[in-house]
Amino acid sequence: MDSNQLREEALNYHSSKPPGKVTVVPTKPHGTQRELSLAYSPGVAYPCEEIRDDADKAYSYTSKGNLVAVISNGTAVLGLGDIGALASKPVMEGKGLLFKAFADIDVFDIEVDRSNVDEFVEAVKAIAPTFGGINLEDIRAPECFEIERRLVEELDIPVMHDDQHGTAIISGAALINGLEVVEKKIEDVSVVILGAGASAISCAKHYVRLGVKTDNLLMVDSSGILTKSRGENGELNEYKMEFARDVVDGGVGDALDGADVFLGLSKGGLVTPEMVGRMSERPLIFALANPDPEITPEDVLSVRGDAIVATGRSDYPNQINNVLGFPYIFRGALDVRATEITEGMKMAATMAIARLAKEPVPDDVSSAYEGEQMSFGPEYLIPKPFDARVLIWEASAVAEAAVKEGVSRISKKDFDLDDYRENLESRLGLTRSIMRRVINQAKRDLKKVVFCEGEDPTIIKAAAQCISEGICIPILLGQKKRIEAVKEDLGIDFECESIDVRYDSRRRAEYADELHRLRGRRGLTKEDAVRQLKSTTYFAPMMVRMGDADGYLGGVSHQYPDIVKPCLQVIGSNPDSHRIVGTYMMTVNGQLLFIGDATINIYPDARTLAEIAIQTAKVARRFGVQPKVAMLSFSNFGTSSEMRTDRIEEAIEIAKEMEPDLVIDGPMQADTALVPDIQQDYPFMSFNGPANVLICPNLASANIAYKLLQRIAGAEMTGPILEGLSRPAHVLQRRDSVRDVVHMSAICAVDAQRASRQRLID
Repeated sequence: MDSNQLREEALNYHSSKPPGKVTVVPTKPHGTQRELSLAYSPGVAYPCEEIRDDADKAYSYTSKGNLVAVISNGTAVLGLGDIGALASKPVMEGKGLLFKAFADIDVFDIEVDRSNVDEFVEAVKAIAPTFGGINLEDIRAPECFEIERRLVEELDIPVMHDDQHGTAIISGAALINGLEVVEKKIEDVSVVILGAGASAISCAKHYVRLGVKTDNLLMVDSSGILTKSRGENGELNEYKMEFARDVVDGGVGDALDGADVFLGLSKGGLVTPEMVGRMSERPLIFALANPDPEITPEDVLSVRGDAIVATGRSDYPNQINNVLGFPYIFRGALDVRATEITEGMKMAATMAIARLAKEPVPDDVSSAYEGEQMSFGPEYLIPKPFDARVLIWEASAVAEAAVKEGVSRISKKDFDLDDYRENLESRLGLTRSIMRRVINQAKRDLKKVVFCEGEDPTIIKAAAQCISEGICIPILLGQKKRIEAVKEDLGIDFECESIDVRYDSRRRAEYADELHRLRGRRGLTKEDAVRQLKSTTYFAPMMVRMGDADGYLGGVSHQYPDIVKPCLQVIGSNPDSHRIVGTYMMTVNGQLLFIGDATINIYPDARTLAEIAIQTAKVARRFGVQPKVAMLSFSNFGTSSEMRTDRIEEAIEIAKEMEPDLVIDGPMQADTALVPDIQQDYPFMSFNGPANVLICPNLASANIAYKLLQRIAGAEMTGPILEGLSRPAHVLQRRDSVRDVVHMSAICAVDAQRASRQRLID
């Protein structure tokens, strides 16, 4: 895209109705006189009095705890320089958008028309009580150093100048991981930083804290290397003097001779291929000038095939983008009501980012980058900006560091890291929040889960994540050489049991004997049993039956019946269960629903329908939901005279007999089940408010309903969750993502825990 086209599109983007990028929306109801009296006069007086008596209550009664000010005077904007306060507003609004989109933090952007340090500081201090944190932005050096220092000292809320610290935190993570890839020790490497502004000086300080030796770091400004001789001549201010070295004067080319690491925070085109050619073996080159880097990756690779390159651009690998830092640092700081952002909190952010890059990359991240396969290595040193896990990893690390350092208003005894991570996950959606609780439960007692499709890349990535998070102990079925080859292709290295069922001795021995015993009266010979057990779809459930695994998952590369049929034949139904049912858990528009049966029972009679309702309600309870069951139909309570709903009415009566305490009603239309206003027309209903368990009259309607909700309403689906088998087994869907498989693994593991406890009781 040429610059003229980009300019036109950007201007249209910003001017489309409503102009700008942020707005304010009410968070409390205000549609009645009563609600207005609570929101404003006279009700508002009461929280005012509470805050007057205890200032900390502002966090309870106002938006302060989730509100950040993005403040600038417009003296150093992007690549535009000193454009003034008002002209900087689009950038500050953009920063607000990123805060909200990536960390759910509300922002007021404030442009202060003052360049004098004292005047700027006083203006910020005067408005500080409104906010839980302050993000300083695009303020020129050296004034920015003094402004930040004073505000940190004089305010009791977190203050951070992102231009200084954001790049340091993110590039620090890239430095740690890049040195690991090239097998160099941080205390041994020589670093050259081109640029000596706010960001460069902050990066230098952060790198030294990471382990770079001060004597091994050279900084270069527009006049050359920062040397002691230049300092003696009065060329360097106090901030540059900290990095002046007793070396011969020279330019960036001289500094790069033999260097291990280059960090560019200057202007495009200042570094030549010839300069890079003189660097040490396997150099790290972080050319971060935007939009044009100091040297392009193509120019680097024309002379150095062994170099690892990072830029600030999204169209090259290893983008070093501040959005990986500031939203999550402030999220963690706000959530523990921190009084400042310490060096320890910044270091915690760096280390969290570095560690996350070594985790398997979820499919939804790959999808955001046109299906690009990513794994830790030369072209993937840090996570991508659209990796939702950054919120959980980084914000929790920052919050934990603040609590440990004693700069939070929440004490160590009141801070539970697992609970906080659950809270963070809830910001990513209801499904993640619910599944985080399930995952935490799975971690408490690790169970073995066998995967029949152990050669599949999705399964292998999910297994790696299950091991990393301590969710379960995966067992992969498949040819071992193929499994290892896929792991190598994916860049994943982990250890777990893998079994080639063709050569496993159990297939011809106890497994074949047991399968023959089970199915012999159905015509299955011993030879047939041995032959069937060559299939992983039979071998895996047999492992569960024989106690060699605690649970089973399969289906990403098989048809649904190919997985379910062996489970029914080998594992069988639970004697205490009325029916095997397939349930989907779904979240849509902030509401949690369970829908059954969309997978097993084609056209259930009245008793089967009642059993489906009871089993689906049982699944809901396992997720902490008190079930309100709606039996769905085309009419409300038999209002259609042409076609009665006798089967459903009979099913409700049977269900009440089988489980008298079950809250169930119907037949009713779907909107009646979900919309309280419609329910007012039926005062005899046994529940008020939206139902959370929806039972469809047959498999076709259930299947249609959940797929419509998934595709049109954007419902997040988890399942199908099988209920009624004697041992844990669940079916995956053919297009399941890694995250889907991990979630089902956790569900399977928790089911296995429950089954184990039940066996002990029995």
